[in-house]
Amino acid sequence: MRKNVLTNKEMDRINYDLIGFSKSEFLKNEINEAFFLWNQNEFFTKEFNEISEKDPNYLKFLDWFIYDYNLITTEKSLASMYFEDNKEKIPSSILNSYRSIFKYERINDKNYKIKDIIKNTESSILIEDSFPEESILLSMRIIEEKDEKSCIKIGHIVAYNKEYKEIIYDTLTKIFKKTKNTPYIICKNYFYVIEKDINKMISQIHAKNNEAVNKEKIEHKVLDYVSVLNKIKEDKKLKLVFEELNKHSLFNYYDEIKNEFGSIELYKNKIIFNNFKELVLNKYIAKFKNDISEVIENDEISEVWLNTKLSLFDNKSPLEASKYKKYKKKIEEVLKDIDLIHESRLSEDEPGMDPNYIRKRLNIN
Repeated sequence: MRKNVLTNKEMDRINYDLIGFSKSEFLKNEINEAFFLWNQNEFFTKEFNEISEKDPNYLKFLDWFIYDYNLITTEKSLASMYFEDNKEKIPSSILNSYRSIFKYERINDKNYKIKDIIKNTESSILIEDSFPEESILLSMRIIEEKDEKSCIKIGHIVAYNKEYKEIIYDTLTKIFKKTKNTPYIICKNYFYVIEKDINKMISQIHAKNNEAVNKEKIEHKVLDYVSVLNKIKEDKKLKLVFEELNKHSLFNYYDEIKNEFGSIELYKNKIIFNNFKELVLNKYIAKFKNDISEVIENDEISEVWLNTKLSLFDNKSPLEASKYKKYKKKIEEVLKDIDLIHESRLSEDEPGMDPNYIRKRLNIN
């Protein structure tokens, strides 16, 4: 007998099974094709199996791939294929799930009243996941029950605090202006575009915040990664904060006597010293003198491009062209490509132009 209503635990189990199914060998080409499409970046070359499960894009992509994307070979979503094989166990409403952004109000314990800011509808929901109390908006995938007054969540939640409210509403306004589709179709077919635009704007905010915090950011090339790592681990003033599969490590520095702070980011090919006093910085550079090379001028590549005369700008450099209104549109188009190229880097330590630095130099917000 088919079930009409599922519990959160049952829904989590279905989602878990679907995530496992999505990684089937016969779907390898499909998932990579979909991953390329989802990234909306012609320069992107990573395959899905190259990203970590801890990557923030991991669950976001799978959520779209499983429920909203139609496979090329079957012209059906994974969720619909799963339903066809399990009709007696799950309700057909799973086929109409959609992701949107919601305001929320706690009624009691884990019961909430939510308002969909895209569809402009309200319903009640049980949320057993934990999320920051300061959040004001939630991105969730829901399945509406027949009366449309209640719903159930499926998959992960993304919580946004008030800092990002304006970004989210501005992004939605732009989408509404571009399309005449119904709110449901926008959620079902275009939410991955909305999410991409929101994340891009948030990344720019983070970049500006990091720039304000990291007033002193010094980079060096790493010649002997193992030696540098061992010396860092032997230093009692450096504490490991974060490590990702030997690709990227973060260590905090604290001198209790002098009350001085700093941090070291270590990659396979570079080391970054953040906010060190000059004497302490020189001490560490001397300590690693046989293991690191010359200073990497973080924005050197960007600066070369900014000062190169280009035929696109009638043999003017981007810095020169930025002074003329007639080149404004061309500069904006080039910056979009630079954004995509920067985003498509295979690793954080891969050299390339920094779009945030370029915008700053060209006085473009």
